Amino acid sequence: MTSPQCKRYETCNAPLCPLDEQSLKHGIWYADEEICRAKAFGALPWIKAERKIAKRASRMDRYFTLQMLKRNCIIKKGIEGLDPDLDEAIQLKRWLKAHPVKKEPTDQERKAMRTRFKKIMGQ
Repeated sequence: MTSPQCKRYETCNAPLCPLDEQSLKHGIWYADEEICRAKAFGALPWIKAERKIAKRASRMDRYFTLQMLKRNCIIKKGIEGLDPDLDEAIQLKRWLKAHPVKKEPTDQERKAMRTRFKKIMGQ
């Protein structure tokens, strides 16, 4: 990455950079580390996940991979990453199983929710 691509290049310490393919391929992120502040990338789902995790993580000595950050799962208080002292593959498999992808409601479920909402609102 060269400085013209990002105005914050000289001062940014984010371990995962949207412009640095190597950091995305092999990088890891701890919840107390910096997050990319470039406005152009603020809407990326994994950067949003970093922000949520930074607020809710229970242990700062555990790391997250890009695969974990890209997973569309529920991020709640006490979320933990992987232990750097143990084998990553086994931990990652267990973490992914414990954090399933959010289920999108079907059209029928959405219609039922709208009906319930209208009843609650008195319409």
